[in-house]
Amino acid sequence: MPYQGDTTHAPSTPALPAARTVRVIPAVDLFLGAVTFPAGNGTKHFRYPEPRLIAQALAQAVRPTQWCEASATLTVTVAAAGKREGVARHFALCHVEPA
Repeated sequence: MPYQGDTTHAPSTPALPAARTVRVIPAVDLFLGAVTFPAGNGTKHFRYPEPRLIAQALAQAVRPTQWCEASATLTVTVAAAGKREGVARHFALCHVEPA
């Protein structure tokens, strides 16, 4: 009798919708730790405790920077040896109100 694999059927779970991302060009203030970029109908203002990490990643970027508003995450894809597509670096930003 040939092997027929698993014959039990698990109920299918609907896939979660992917979080929408948009391309952005962030400006990083290394002294204040501020990260700003235009989005939608205005400018978004954030803070990051180690802004130099974002600046270094932007200097090595191989793809456009992505912003996910749902998770407040900036994703920079950087060059990496042996990785044709590069490696995504994620930065969780803290929202601040502009002064």
